[in-house]
Amino acid sequence: MESFPSMQTKKLLRILMRAPLNYRILRQKGSHRVLISNAYPRIQVGYHENHEVSGSYVRDLLLNDVGLTMDMAREVLR
Repeated sequence: MESFPSMQTKKLLRILMRAPLNYRILRQKGSHRVLISNAYPRIQVGYHENHEVSGSYVRDLLLNDVGLTMDMAREVLR
């Protein structure tokens, strides 16, 4: 399985909120944010500003939760 880069939670959220995914925050409760998009399923992300998430978390979020293919996920991360 290909590896994905680890990154700060803040950067991951910016990636999710830009095109082509276009997620936006629906609500926030504590450190969890629920994000929605017109084209992709609703997801929940734990947000801690200075926390770094692992590459496997990024991969699982993009492939399993959002439903992207490996190529699409790689393109989104550029």
